[in-house]
Amino acid sequence: MTDLATQLQPDRTTPTDPPSFARKLEQEFGECRLVRPFRRTAHEPGDRLEYAITGVLPARAGRMVVEVERFVGGGFAGQVYKVRLLEVHVDEGPIAGLEVGRQYAVKVLRPPSGFARLFRDFLYFLAYQGPFAAQANPAGVRVGVLWQKLIRRAASLRFGEETAVCDTYATFYDDDLHSLGEINEWIDGRIWKFEVDDDLFGRWAFHGDPPADHNSPEFVHKKLFMRELVCLLHEMGAGELARQYEWWTCKSQPNALKRLAAGASPKAGLTAVDFRAGLALLPFAPMSPADVWLILRGLAQGRIVQFDRSDPARLEEFLDAHRESFADLQPAVDELRQADAVHRTSLPDLTHQGLRLLTDGSLRRSVKDGIITGWQHLGRLDEDHAAGLRRGRVLFPLLYCLAWIPFLGTAVVKLWGSTVRRTHLKRCLTSGRYLWRAMRGARIETLVVWHRKGRGCDARLRKLVHRPVRYWLQRILCGWMPPRWHRFLTEPAFARESVRNAAGFVYKFLRVPSFREEWLLSEVEAGRREGMLTDAEAAHIAGEIKDPFIQKYLRCLAVHLCTVPITQIVMVIAGVSTGTYLYKVHGLDWGKAVAAGTAVAVAIQGSPISPGSIARGLFVLYLMIRERDVRNYYIAAPVSFLHVIGYLAFPLQMVAHDAALARFLAGRWAKNLTHVVPVFGESGGLLEHFVFDLFFNFPLTMKRGFKTRPLRWAAGTFVALAVAAVAVYGLLVGAYRLTHPVQMLDDVKVAAVTPVMSEGADAPTSFEVQFEAIDGRVPFPANAWDTRITAGDVVDARVRASWFGAGLTGEQVTSASSSPTSAPASVDSPMPD
Repeated sequence: MTDLATQLQPDRTTPTDPPSFARKLEQEFGECRLVRPFRRTAHEPGDRLEYAITGVLPARAGRMVVEVERFVGGGFAGQVYKVRLLEVHVDEGPIAGLEVGRQYAVKVLRPPSGFARLFRDFLYFLAYQGPFAAQANPAGVRVGVLWQKLIRRAASLRFGEETAVCDTYATFYDDDLHSLGEINEWIDGRIWKFEVDDDLFGRWAFHGDPPADHNSPEFVHKKLFMRELVCLLHEMGAGELARQYEWWTCKSQPNALKRLAAGASPKAGLTAVDFRAGLALLPFAPMSPADVWLILRGLAQGRIVQFDRSDPARLEEFLDAHRESFADLQPAVDELRQADAVHRTSLPDLTHQGLRLLTDGSLRRSVKDGIITGWQHLGRLDEDHAAGLRRGRVLFPLLYCLAWIPFLGTAVVKLWGSTVRRTHLKRCLTSGRYLWRAMRGARIETLVVWHRKGRGCDARLRKLVHRPVRYWLQRILCGWMPPRWHRFLTEPAFARESVRNAAGFVYKFLRVPSFREEWLLSEVEAGRREGMLTDAEAAHIAGEIKDPFIQKYLRCLAVHLCTVPITQIVMVIAGVSTGTYLYKVHGLDWGKAVAAGTAVAVAIQGSPISPGSIARGLFVLYLMIRERDVRNYYIAAPVSFLHVIGYLAFPLQMVAHDAALARFLAGRWAKNLTHVVPVFGESGGLLEHFVFDLFFNFPLTMKRGFKTRPLRWAAGTFVALAVAAVAVYGLLVGAYRLTHPVQMLDDVKVAAVTPVMSEGADAPTSFEVQFEAIDGRVPFPANAWDTRITAGDVVDARVRASWFGAGLTGEQVTSASSSPTSAPASVDSPMPD
């Protein structure tokens, strides 16, 4: 196991390179001469980190030095870095797989985002009543990597090769980030390639593996791979780990990569890379469509909480059935049994342990030791206080109960458990100079994070170190904004440069053909690096850059760029005009007028055909007329009139001419569109592919369907549009009823009743009713008003505010002294709400 006391402070000196901005700020933090250390949230490219490590198989202790090449990404489970191994020293022999000079993936099991960490830890605490085990408990991190070793071997039996699961080599503790971590195999791969498919509904119209000429072979093979992996995990007794590969979680797809070195085969090279769940699954908090089924299945099996619990009996059955294949992994199996037992008994886990905590003294002692170990690894306790807490009997229950109080509990534990923190706080309270330096140190830590996220240039952030008032104004007013917005609003030079670059880009895109070609080639090269295009496809597009059709597409794209702001401008003008008109002319109060204007703006922005798309469509029609060319525009013309997806008009038109370029451009559009969606919009998630299929492959499928089966597709389209219209109508009515609740007018006297006759009608279609003490007339539909009620009668009426809130609309009237008055026999009475 990794021993906290033996960890080495990471060496952040890189003698041959000039110090980065973050390192310069860290040096300024050191000049503050604070008692407490610098609080780090992530590592920077170029950092050299030295760790004490424990190999996975064999479990040998050693040390390694790695250099961070880049930050790969992070989620709820932790943060991942691509590193290069510079040194490795193991006392009792080498650790298989660790070689100097190779690249690896280092995963530190602490989320890079503060909000993600709080949310993850909150759910985990509700589930297990303790700190997140993989980050804070050595047994928790060991269980994960040992399971990965066993799954890798099992995958070799199921898929024919161990490379179907990413290899893992060692675990470590990062003293800077206060987190355990693991070092894994680095996979050069991509999530998936968007594929042109004009038979979308035939994607699963086969048995077994898809045929060789299938339109979406990579998509299908990936789903089959993940489904088979889920089955394998259940067979091994790791059913809760299988959640990482359940297809309909909609965010599991990035956990399976296709190795770039595997070649063009859609089946080869698929690799599972992540077996670390981030969020505990609670019965009242499903976070994806698949979670609903997983919760119900877990409850049926008596599992209230699901995260990483395994079934030892099923694992033993699986190992017995494949004893020869796992013979060399017996040390890992033995350690897994031991580590899993320690891990499970280190948390209260009330839903599983239950009353055993009251009756089993050894369980209480192991839970106490696990909680203290977790607090120690999270930096809440120093070594001396942890030892004292283990010896005592009264203080731990008190601190543990306090830990249940959000924020305050953790602060109390840190304050009691760390001599450094108490000394720091004492000096802040007794020395004004020290307090001033401590405030500057806290600013420096925040500014390092701002610099990492791109919230400012080096010069401005450096100035903010010594300008606390300006810093706090920016933090309060702009700190919650997206980084580019923050920088745009606080750096005039950046704002001017951004506007100048945007305007210059559009101008050059319109006027300079060579600039358009350079832009397309740069996009193609980026797509090749990301794996969206093969080398052959990228070379083919580069060779065809002078093709007249591609040149025509680039010219049209330039004009399309000019139509981007039209919808936003019209939306703002219409919203402001509507709100002003209702406020000035109709006398609505300010809040309702603003709400009405906002509703109009949202309606314009969300409409299927917008002012910008109309301008775009008219331009395409102009090209058709001017060039007397229908064949090259017959798809682009109607699609151009559609809001948002109109930008796919020419990629759709280009499919027959250059399918690779069309697929690539549509794929880039889908990625950019979905990445604004939290959680489910991450790169490679199912939402990304769904958007691509919906707006690119589905139109191609419709085109093919209308050619091959016109009657069937026409009928299906009519039914789909009818269902969509009913659904939209239902949503509008529901929104109206939700935002305009029923009002009851009790014992109100009718002042006047005026029938309203439509031209050619024999009976009134509605009634305008004037009530005493109510301003304005209230319209009632004919079937909601009893003609026997006349002026002078006292009634109870049910009304709603009209759509814009300028008046009332009647829904039902009843006599004040009787049950609801029946409507005339010839008219159906309305259903009560």
